[in-house]
Amino acid sequence: MARLRLFANLREAAGTGQASFAGSTVGEVLDAAQAEYGKDFAKGLTIAKVWINGEPADRDDPVGADDEIALIPPVSGGTTATRTVDGSGALLVVALLAALVISNLVDRTTFIFVVVGSALAWLWDTTDVLRLRKTTINPIPLMVGATAAANGAYRWGVGGFAGGVAIAIMLTLIWSVFDPAHRTTRAMSIAMTLALLAALATGSFTLLHLYSVPMVNAALAIAAAAGFAAWGVQHSGGEVGGLDPNLGMVLGAIIAGLISGLAAETLNITTMILAAAASSAGLIAGRSYGSLLRTGSVVHTARAPGLLTMFDGAVLGSAAFWAAIWVFA
Repeated sequence: MARLRLFANLREAAGTGQASFAGSTVGEVLDAAQAEYGKDFAKGLTIAKVWINGEPADRDDPVGADDEIALIPPVSGGTTATRTVDGSGALLVVALLAALVISNLVDRTTFIFVVVGSALAWLWDTTDVLRLRKTTINPIPLMVGATAAANGAYRWGVGGFAGGVAIAIMLTLIWSVFDPAHRTTRAMSIAMTLALLAALATGSFTLLHLYSVPMVNAALAIAAAAGFAAWGVQHSGGEVGGLDPNLGMVLGAIIAGLISGLAAETLNITTMILAAAASSAGLIAGRSYGSLLRTGSVVHTARAPGLLTMFDGAVLGSAAFWAAIWVFA
């Protein structure tokens, strides 16, 4: 029997994220699932994207016992069912953001612990989705590298940050000696990029915290505002001034940067606006790369699979924000 992976409103309609059904073609498997899960599932199925082992599929494509079919509904446009967002991922993102804000106000050790934990959760989520596309990436060396970057930045500043990033890259390369799955060009390039992004994110947030608590608050506010603006434009169906999600993200980031500069006496308004602009560029780039990893193509009108897709942009956006602060502050 072929394995079926469900996301967003289809998972809610089925009451599960994974199941197995008999069938020799994609269509037969989907018909069996539709008969099992009822009308709400059938409604969402009509506009869902279908993938086999990470590649786009048609109903007539043959499937075997080792194949995995993924159903990924869009989240904008169309019927009400397409607007249903998987709440578990949103709740997890909100919980992690709240933990970052609170720990930033508590003490340095707690904040770094939460930063590293958030990065590890993102790495685990991303590599788990990659398995859906038949790309196995072991998250362990990536996680060790992200931890090294944060601790290096904490102990030795920018030099330690650079050393931690170097450790992340070397560990990823060394791991290919022990894990044959990492010895392909595709697997190695993905692992190297993820290791670099995670190390940049943890090290950047650590250095921002060493700079000042308000600076971290500004970075988090900019990332949250940009993400909310992109989400709002995406769900408006293009009705917000004709903006697309990327432009909405830029505007949200710059407005949040301006407000942060006005709200905190220790922050310079001009620097905050420049950092917000740099961060928005990083957020867009990270969001694009995340969708490429998770779906095989760059998409901005559909939610890619995974619980922490909202962090795809933040890992690169945080590094861009810190780089701007390092240059202009």
